[in-house]
Amino acid sequence: MALPALAASYHSSSQDIGPWGDGASQDGLAPRFIRFVAQQAGLTLSQDVRPLPRAIEELKRGHNALALVTASPERARFAVELCRPVSIRISVLYHRRGLVSPVDLPWFRLRSLGVLRGTHTLDGFIAQSGATPVEVSDMPQGFRMLQAGRLDAMMCVRPGCGHALRQMGGGLPNLAEYAHGDEPMALYVSKRSELARDAVMLGKLKAACLSAAGKREMADLLAIYD
Repeated sequence: MALPALAASYHSSSQDIGPWGDGASQDGLAPRFIRFVAQQAGLTLSQDVRPLPRAIEELKRGHNALALVTASPERARFAVELCRPVSIRISVLYHRRGLVSPVDLPWFRLRSLGVLRGTHTLDGFIAQSGATPVEVSDMPQGFRMLQAGRLDAMMCVRPGCGHALRQMGGGLPNLAEYAHGDEPMALYVSKRSELARDAVMLGKLKAACLSAAGKREMADLLAIYD
């Protein structure tokens, strides 16, 4: 008697940028949501959390079969977009320091701006404003540098920014915020992965991501991580 066929196993790498992923704990919002979607679709999946550049490179090569990262036309060249379950809100926080009105873009010229290492979310803002980017490993580090006067401003990415600010325990009470915009996060399947050729499974993954249960799962995760 023939044994039942086992579901194919794939690997998923999430970015080591809070709250999407944490390299130390190998946990985070992205791996939890991906795991939920995979379970709903009946997909066997191994997971890890690694630096964003490596996760993207392996998405290109096919070793990272399934990833939740910011949507972009460039990524559409090497990955199939299944859904956009959430958007991130980007802003820049800075000290008021006696300012009587919100600042405009030229205010940031030549001022030091903390940006998360490996991200390009603020490339356009930096080019337009003339700010001086300073790479930081995560938002808590950037806010500590802002508190110490080693930065003039720090990028704020929600979800995650609220949690990082609460970790400061009220140490940054007089901040102002410059809104930059929203960017959608997309669930991608690598075109070089065998998963991209499984039309039935792709349909199941997309349906799980877009389902009412998927929306509830994302809302619950956002409540935890921000």
